[in-house]
Amino acid sequence: MVEVGDEPDRVADYAANPFGFAIRAASEAAGIVLLTTARSDYAADATAISYPGAMFGIKSVCGGLRVLSAILDSFHASLHREEVAYASPSLELCQDRTVERALGAKPVFCLPFQPMVCRSMVGWGRKSGHLAARMARRRGTPVLLMEDGFMRSFRRNDPSLSVVLDDLGIYYDAHGPSRLEGLIATPLEGNEAARIEGILTRWRDARLSKYNDGREFDGPLPDRYVLVIDQVRHDASIGYGMADGASFQRMFAAARAENPGLDIVVKMHPDVFTRSRAGHFDVEQLRQMPNVHVIAEGCLPSRLIEKAIRVYAVTSQMGFEALIWGKPVRCFGMPFYAGWGLTDDFLKAPERRQTVSFLQLAMAALVRYPRYIDLETGAICEIERAIDYLTELKQKALIQY
Repeated sequence: MVEVGDEPDRVADYAANPFGFAIRAASEAAGIVLLTTARSDYAADATAISYPGAMFGIKSVCGGLRVLSAILDSFHASLHREEVAYASPSLELCQDRTVERALGAKPVFCLPFQPMVCRSMVGWGRKSGHLAARMARRRGTPVLLMEDGFMRSFRRNDPSLSVVLDDLGIYYDAHGPSRLEGLIATPLEGNEAARIEGILTRWRDARLSKYNDGREFDGPLPDRYVLVIDQVRHDASIGYGMADGASFQRMFAAARAENPGLDIVVKMHPDVFTRSRAGHFDVEQLRQMPNVHVIAEGCLPSRLIEKAIRVYAVTSQMGFEALIWGKPVRCFGMPFYAGWGLTDDFLKAPERRQTVSFLQLAMAALVRYPRYIDLETGAICEIERAIDYLTELKQKALIQY
């Protein structure tokens, strides 16, 4: 997410000319140039717009216009002292249609010291969320943090099918409470147990995951193996999940020591190879070890999890998906699904996490915590509709493959 910080030099720039500053900030984010004056009338400031990067095509121009629209909405709310439902320091979040649909209102862009009346500040996770929280404290308003849900989309870059909203923290930050933790601790009622059992069955039958495009791994697998899950370095969930780079070495060493005679399959994160991100293991070194197999290609995780005897994770969502498949999970961080008596944890769980059933955890994570968006209608929907949508896309993709 693109956000404007509250560094002293930028604050001083804003104080001298708030509207000109905001237009320039938007211009930088969009890759366009606005020729502005020092006047505070935003309509007069935007006297000319040029697109020196027009070679990038209409998509760049449309993106720039969306940014300009967000800035103008911001000026209007400030000038007229109109109360808005949500304000955010993230330009990108203010333009995101999924965010607008999940909230029921479009967030209005707001700089740290810009006068604006809002019912809640909104940030994306711990990225723009840190700044949103500071702004909320100054203004005496609540803060709401958002993130992608655990069943996000078909392709990685598709609009999100689900987002989570948290007014206490965010699910991957184990250092403090989150709304998800409270929902996990809430007992099931009525037909909720039957409902979540049906959802989990459909998840396994459709072989769902966070992202759902692509093939499952179709290469040979050992008859008996444990699955070790790598993540990209600097993944925010690692540090916020009380882990670090050394946690991955501990995890691998434990997988070897605790499973003598079994093969070890290490699943590298696909970004290591498709986006030149760094993982936590030396692939060539792993491949030289006896009984160690490296899965480096991008593939859906269902078959790897389904055939594994045990799964080792630090904070990866694949640990949660392994629980859906009924696999024992050994955790070396404190992700949202650890510390509830459902995983074998290396770390001591926060005292606020107590023993619950997996159905409780799954109901909270997949049903109560996220909001699902029907991408065909734009309306809020239930998870069952989202599963229908993904299942249909996966079936069509299988035919093409």
